[in-house]
Amino acid sequence: MKLSDYIAKFLAERGITHAFGMSGGAAVHMFDSISRRPDMEIISMTHEQCAAMAADGYARASGKMGVAISTSGPGATNLLTGICCSYYDSIPTLMLTGQVSMHRLKGSHQLRQLGFQETDVVSIFQSVSKYTVQLKKAEDIRLLLEEAFYIAFEGRPGPVLIDIPDDLQRAEIDPKRLIGFCMPSQQGENERLDQQIAALLLKIRKAVRPVLVLGGGAKTPFVGSALIDCVERLGIPVLVTWAGLDLLPANHPLRVGTFGVYGSRVGNLTIQNADFIIALGTRLSQNLTGGILSSFARDAEIAMVDIDEHEMNKFDGKGIQINLRIKTRLSSFFEKLIVQLNGFDAPDWSPWGSKLDRWKNLFPKDLSPQPVTTIPFVDANDFVSVLSDYLPADAVLYVDTGGNLTWTCNSLATKVAQNVYSAWNHTPMGYALPASIGAVMHNQKRSITCIIGDGGLMLCLAELANIAHHQLPIKIFLFNNHSHGIQKQTLETWLGGRKVGVDPSSGVAFPKDWIKVAQSFGLATFTINNMEFLAQVLTDVYSELGPVFINVEINPEQKLYPVLKFGDALENQMPQLEKINIDSEMLIAPFQKIAKKIENSDESSQG
Repeated sequence: MKLSDYIAKFLAERGITHAFGMSGGAAVHMFDSISRRPDMEIISMTHEQCAAMAADGYARASGKMGVAISTSGPGATNLLTGICCSYYDSIPTLMLTGQVSMHRLKGSHQLRQLGFQETDVVSIFQSVSKYTVQLKKAEDIRLLLEEAFYIAFEGRPGPVLIDIPDDLQRAEIDPKRLIGFCMPSQQGENERLDQQIAALLLKIRKAVRPVLVLGGGAKTPFVGSALIDCVERLGIPVLVTWAGLDLLPANHPLRVGTFGVYGSRVGNLTIQNADFIIALGTRLSQNLTGGILSSFARDAEIAMVDIDEHEMNKFDGKGIQINLRIKTRLSSFFEKLIVQLNGFDAPDWSPWGSKLDRWKNLFPKDLSPQPVTTIPFVDANDFVSVLSDYLPADAVLYVDTGGNLTWTCNSLATKVAQNVYSAWNHTPMGYALPASIGAVMHNQKRSITCIIGDGGLMLCLAELANIAHHQLPIKIFLFNNHSHGIQKQTLETWLGGRKVGVDPSSGVAFPKDWIKVAQSFGLATFTINNMEFLAQVLTDVYSELGPVFINVEINPEQKLYPVLKFGDALENQMPQLEKINIDSEMLIAPFQKIAKKIENSDESSQG
C-alpha cells in the first residue's frame, strides 16, 4: 500500500469525513489518496491559513479531529495563524505538511535551505502545538499517526503536526508490519479528587455570595448534560465567559450574564462582590479579570478546576489567590460531583439573588450615542437582539473578532441547542468565515451563521468563492461599520483620536459596494440598514436553502460599551456612571486605583 493511501485510510477509519487544504507539489500524493476514497472529501481552500481555520471549525462542531493538509515551505508556514487558534483554545487538529524528499533535506548542514521550498517546519511550529514531528522512515507512519491522535485529545487538547517528505508519501509499505503506538496506562481517578470535591462543597455551603463561572473548557471536549444537571442542583448564580456563552441558555433563571473588560456591568458587579467563585473551564484571562489583578474579586475565595495546572498556578504572587486547585478534566469532575450532590441542600442565597435582581433592573445595557447622520444604519446591539429571535433552534454561530464579537456576545440570547464559536484567545481577523466552512462540512443539515466585520472579511474574502462553488448553506452577516471599529475606539481612548490605519480617511481601503462583490461570487444578497423591515429580511434570509450574504450597515461611530479602561477595577467601566451609584451598590470596599500614569494598554483594544 502506498503510504499516502494508508494515511487516508487511517483518517477515514476514525470518522473524519473532510480534510482541508491547498494543493502543492509536496502534498499531491496526500490529496490524491484522500480524493479517491468514497468516505472522505478534500476541500480545496483558497489559502492555507483558511484551511487550518476550517479544520479548527470542523473540530469544534464535530468533536472529531480537524485535518488540514499543505505543501512544503510557504504552504506550511501559512498554516501558522490557524494552528495558533487551535492551540490557545485547546482544539484537536492535525496538520499534515508535505516536505521535500529526504535526500533534499539540509539535515545538519549549516545551510538555510537545500531543497526547493524546504523549511524547518518542526522548529517553527513546536511552540504552538502539542506534538510536532517529521517522518524519517516510512515504516514509522502508523506509530506517528497514532501517537499524534493520542496526544491531540489527551489531557488538555490541542493541535499536532506531522511533516512528511514527498518521497515517503509515495513509498510502499506493508500495513501488517507497521509498529503501533502503545498508549500509557490510564490511571483511574484517585481518592484525592473525591476529597477535593468534598472540600469544594463544604466551601460552597459556607458561602454567602457564591458565583459559578462557566468557560469554554466545558466544550473542549463538551461535557454534556451533566453540566446543567450539576448547575441546577447547586443553585448558584452563573456567569459565563464569551467562550462559554452557549453553555447555559440566556433565559435560564440562574444565569446572570457575561463579565470582563467588555462584559456586562451586572456581571462585573456580580463577580466583584462575590465571596466565593468556582471557575470551571476558564483560565480567567486578563480579558475577564482586568489588567490590575489585585482589583479582581478582591474579597472572594476562588476555586478553580482545570486540567492544566499551569493555568491555576500562573496567578501566584501576581495579585489573585487561587485557594482551591483541582487538576482534572471537567468530564471527570462532573462525573464525581454529580454523585456527591445526591442529598445536597443548597443554602438560602435569596438575599444574594435579590441583590442580583436589583442590579439587573438598575443597570440596563449601555447604548452607544446615536449621532445625527443622513446615512442609514442599525445599532449593532439592537440587531443582535432581534437576530436572536430569528435564529433557527439548532443554529451554530461562528463569530469573528473585534466589535462584531463584542456586540454579539453581549446581546445574543442563546437557546438550549444553539452553539457559539470563535477563536477566543488568538482572535485573528478573518477566522469566522473559513471556520464556518469547516463546520458546515461536518453537518450541512444544521444551520450555520457567520458574523464577521468588514475588516475581517478582507482577510478571507476569496473563501466566498468556495462557499458559492459548493453552495454551502451559510448565512454570512457582514457587520459593515466602514472601519476597524475597535481599534478606532482604542485610538480615541489613548491617543487623542489621532487615527492611523483604521478607516478610509486614515488609510484603510474597503470595497465601494459589498453587495456587488458578493454577487460577483454568485451569492444571494440582502442589505439591512434600518430596523423597520428587519423581521421580514431575517425571515427571508433563513428561508433560503443556499448561502446568503447580508450587508448589515452598522453605525460607524458605534462604541463598544461598556468597556474597562486599564487601571480601573471591573466595577468601574466606561462610560463612567455616577460614582455614588457604584459605591453605594458595592458590598465590598472600593478599589484604590494605582496612582501612576498609564501610557498605553492592550486591554482596551482586545475583544
